[in-house]
Order: sequence, then structure tokens, then C-alpha cells
Amino acid sequence: MKTPQEVPARTTLHLLFTLLVLTSCQEPGRNLRRQSDTRPAFEPLVALEAGPVYHLLDGYDPIWLERVRDGIETARAYWGSYGPTHVWITGSYEGAEIDPAAKRAFVEEYCGSRTFPDGMRLEDCADYVESRFLDVAERDESEAYLSYLQDTTPPRADLVFINIHKWFFETDPVPDPTLRGIHEYTHVFQSSFGSTPTWMMEGGAVFAEAWLPAQQGWRDLHGVMERCMESACRVEDPALSIADMEDVDSAPGKTIEYHRELAYDRGAWAVAFMIHESSTRRVSALRDKFYPSVTELGWEAALSRFVGMQDKQEFYAAFSSFMDGSIEDQIAMLDKLKD
Repeated sequence: MKTPQEVPARTTLHLLFTLLVLTSCQEPGRNLRRQSDTRPAFEPLVALEAGPVYHLLDGYDPIWLERVRDGIETARAYWGSYGPTHVWITGSYEGAEIDPAAKRAFVEEYCGSRTFPDGMRLEDCADYVESRFLDVAERDESEAYLSYLQDTTPPRADLVFINIHKWFFETDPVPDPTLRGIHEYTHVFQSSFGSTPTWMMEGGAVFAEAWLPAQQGWRDLHGVMERCMESACRVEDPALSIADMEDVDSAPGKTIEYHRELAYDRGAWAVAFMIHESSTRRVSALRDKFYPSVTELGWEAALSRFVGMQDKQEFYAAFSSFMDGSIEDQIAMLDKLKD
């Protein structure tokens, strides 16, 4: 779901990490729509005492804000509080026209919440909110992503959720909008330490969707990760690996065909494997040790130190061997991970 509140002009909004309409580790049988990831150089977000500021389009059921908030606050309780972060939630049922007064209020709230670079006009912001948030909702499309605004003072993260009611199914053990909240806030945490590869960004967020709800007793870790493995194994070319998904923007066309399988699904297992290969096998060490070392060393050296290997090539080779193993051994590895 998206809520219009953030960046104005065409060139000032940077979409860092775009969640597929559904990651394959979640319940099967739903349509997926791919979107492009853009990952510019950016100034990291910072640790804050204050939590996210939530914004809801008037007329869109507040239950969807609560579902998203449940996920975001679950992730924030684990990863820590970073930002500044704004959460924008908007939607339209079956493409119905949004009330003009609600549109105006939403535009004013979004545009009034941010600063503008030289040459940016309020009208540009209004046009952006209309096209990127409200028009998308009225087209009956669904989106969820992190938007990084580096032209504000200070830079900030916007988590955008549009028409997330379309992702809700009563039979899901955890509401999908809640999982999306976990996923997107994990990106806020990741963005507070420096640049990391696409497979680590998306895989880490998918792993968080699996790990954090399991720790809460909301759903089974094994089942979620098995679905990730099933999808990860759909890559037909044995030569393709997560090494080909370090930067989705520069990946060749053939690799892009497997963006979901490589970045999200194999990426989730690669992050689990990283934790398993670390000295403590603790997920919390990813938070407390690995990511701070990314700021200090850069991701490649941080990875080598965290897993105790010479370089990323050694890690890639070890992970490839792991992926060639049995599902029984792969699931057994998960049982060795600790919080």
C-alpha cells in the first residue's frame, strides 16, 4: 500500500528497494509484479529515539495502518529505531475514485512534511503525489517499498504502502500487510549502515519476515524457508548465483529474469547461511556486529570477517555447495541458528 507523503519532483525521489507484490516465500498462488530497484549512493539514516510517523489516506480503512504498524513495530523492536522514517498508507477499493477532499488533505500532509531543494515547487510535489500514490491506488494496483529522500534535511526514509488490502487473506497465519511492514522496516535498518548487495538487502528482509514472526510464535520458520528454497531452485541456469545479483541495476537481462529467485529467495538462504557460518550463529550478531562493521569496512570486508572466510568468492563457493545439499540438511542448518 502506498500513502502519498514524501518526495515531490521527478528527479528527487529515489526508490531504493522495491518489494515484489509478493515474495515467493509467502503463501503460493498469488500474482507477482516485478518493479525495478534503484540504489543511489546515499547518506545513511541515523539512530533515533522517535519511531516512525504514520500517515493514512482519509477514507481508507485504519485496519490497514494497524496491520502495517504491527509489522513495522515488530521489526523496529528487534532492529532498533532509525530514520527519520515516515509511513504512507493509501488505497482505493476496486479502483474507486478517491474523494477529492481526501486527496487534497493527503497531498498537503505529504508536501508539508518535507523540505524542498532549490528549484522545487509545491506544484511539483502535488503532481508527484497524484501520479505516484493516488493514481496508482485508483488503478487498483498494489505496491510496497522504501523510498529514500536525500534532498530533505536531514535525509529520510519513506515506507510506502498502496492498496495492501489486496494482499490480505483470512487463511494467512500472519497478515501479509504485517509481513510487508517487517520487510520494509528491515530496509530502513539496513540503510542506516551503508551500501550492501541486492541479494543481501532483499534476502535479509525476506529472512526477517521468516525469522521475526517465528520468534513471536506466529508461524513456522521451516515452512516459510522451504517455500523460499523451492522458489530458489527454479533458476534453470546452474551458472547463475547470488554473485550475479550484487547490483540488480547492472545485472544482465538473463539474470534479471530470476530477480525474485536470486535476490529474495536465495538471498534469504544466503543470509541464514551467513549467520550459520559466523562465530556465534546468532541472528542478533547480524544486527550488533555485521552491520556496524559494514560502516567501518564496507560490505565485502565485513562479510569476510563475519563468516571467517578469506573473501566473498570463498563465501559464494561455500554457499553454492550448501545449496547443492539436501533439503533435510538445509532445514537442519536453520535449527542451529540462535537469536
